[in-house]
Amino acid sequence: MLPLLDTQVRLVLLNHVTVRLAGAGPEELSAAGLAGEMLDSLRRLSATDLNRLASMRSVKIGVAVDGDALQAGLRIVSLVNEAHALQTYFIRHGASTALMARLFKVRRKLTLRLRRELGVHRPSGRVALPDHVTRERIYLAWRAIGEPAPRARYFQLHQAFPHLPIAVLEVVIRDFEAMA
Repeated sequence: MLPLLDTQVRLVLLNHVTVRLAGAGPEELSAAGLAGEMLDSLRRLSATDLNRLASMRSVKIGVAVDGDALQAGLRIVSLVNEAHALQTYFIRHGASTALMARLFKVRRKLTLRLRRELGVHRPSGRVALPDHVTRERIYLAWRAIGEPAPRARYFQLHQAFPHLPIAVLEVVIRDFEAMA
């Protein structure tokens, strides 16, 4: 258990425990280290007395952290941040609204709004495709990428052809795969 020393944090926690455990059964009170009489006494305390109790260092108040759950939460936060960064990358590098919807489940209006916010201008209409030799190189590079996740594949493909908007790469891949 990590002891809490700040009086204000201890006061907030005591208030929270009092409210949280108001309807708790005996087993939940016992798991929290409290008896039913203690909870009744806590509820009857005035704000001044509750503050006085929170100030007492002899009353040990702390938190326990589930390390495994915290680690899982940290991984989720990291994945969400990574996905957001990748989404921003795709928008900045000219991904179509259709590709954004397919890869990130982002609606067209949100993609357009994000483009405006990021200052990205993309002309409407069909994108101009590179010459046939370059298109073949794009498709061969696409096939050579071993990553099965489409987001990662498009990212790696764009890294190989950074001078082309992602929308161009998307059309080239779609055209070649339609012929296959």
